[in-house]
Amino acid sequence: MDLDLKEAEKAYGCLFCITGKENLVANSIQIYNKDVRARAANQTMRHTYQGVTKLQNDVILKGYVFFETNADASIDGLLPPNDILSVLSYSDGDWRLYGDDLEYAKWIFKYNGVLPLSKAYKIGDRIHIIDGPLKDLEGSITRIDKRNRSGQVTLNFAGREQKVWLGFDIVKEFVGYDEDEETSSLYIKKEASS
Repeated sequence: MDLDLKEAEKAYGCLFCITGKENLVANSIQIYNKDVRARAANQTMRHTYQGVTKLQNDVILKGYVFFETNADASIDGLLPPNDILSVLSYSDGDWRLYGDDLEYAKWIFKYNGVLPLSKAYKIGDRIHIIDGPLKDLEGSITRIDKRNRSGQVTLNFAGREQKVWLGFDIVKEFVGYDEDEETSSLYIKKEASS
């Protein structure tokens, strides 16, 4: 498959697999059928153990794998039989995602299956997201944990809400600011010294 298909020629689907095998299933789908791209939904997170912090990719939607293929593809023979419990479909039997489910799948593929750490400015005691997955979801951020540098977002998929913590890195810190109440714009007063 030409992986650079125009958006109108693509269809996105989702399947349910054995929990813990999401990335393995995604890889086996691509080996089985070169006309399909598959991704588990992963996020880069900080893990601290015995004072050492490491970045690690963790699955955020356990048991699910998203796939992208030709819009006119038949599901029969498209996916390998191993470790796949079922292909999700709507009440009309169609496996092609639409609405919020489609937007969620496209968002996962936008980041190639791994949601990286977002970039943020720390302005006074506020966090301002400037780039990355949290910027895409800025209106859905429900909480910020400054100490662990993560934001909780509410994601909608398959008709249910899921709260997920996504990490961010502070790329610049400012100690003072003024806020224009009419435009909600931030005016930087003084940059923190490094």
